[in-house]
Amino acid sequence: MKTIGVIGGMGPKATIDFLNKVISLTPAKKDQEHLNMIVYMNPQIPDRTEAILKNEESPAKALVESAKLLKDAGVHFIVIPCVTAHFWLEEIKNSINIPILNLIEIALEKIKKQAKNYKKIGILTTNGVIQSRLFENAFETEGYEILVPEERIQTDYIMKGIYDIKMGKEPASVKSLFLHACKHLIEKKAQIIIAACTEIPLSITDTDTQVSLIDVNEVLAEETVRFASYNQSNT
Repeated sequence: MKTIGVIGGMGPKATIDFLNKVISLTPAKKDQEHLNMIVYMNPQIPDRTEAILKNEESPAKALVESAKLLKDAGVHFIVIPCVTAHFWLEEIKNSINIPILNLIEIALEKIKKQAKNYKKIGILTTNGVIQSRLFENAFETEGYEILVPEERIQTDYIMKGIYDIKMGKEPASVKSLFLHACKHLIEKKAQIIIAACTEIPLSITDTDTQVSLIDVNEVLAEETVRFASYNQSNT
């Protein structure tokens, strides 16, 4: 069994949701069968979207320092329950010599298994992810079309909902914002939607939407459990 390192705090509630899902998905019958995790909750990491869109302070240094701290603490691999932070994934990887799971690639594999006949994928995510085309770069080479909301929906519904949760509002209070954005993507012919910001699954689930909703916290948790459960000699 491997020890998991988690770079958390982006935001704190999303990190807790991810950790809860790791625990729920672990087939443990007693305390001693759960996974070893070292979590670095570092909410002081600069805003990822602001860095991408407005060239404000980059989070790269803080992300690299967080990864090195976890590596020095003895973890075998690292996960980052923040989609926008994956903009700096290669830089973080190059700073350490242990694996980092790629949330976007994991989501792609989930889509290929769960919805292989669907080609129009809607995403609810941050402006930073849209601007950097993280999903397009991974998905379009596999024949998928990524659908993003119109600018007004993105600003007034998705980003508002995300930042309201980060500000401490109850996720249930912004549920209607995310559902409105889902309806908009379905009208654009989305066949499946990815909740591609780790705050969004706090508010809506697959049972709330007219098409299947992929929860990035859940798919990352699934792969984390699988990867941690491998015999160390297998990787």
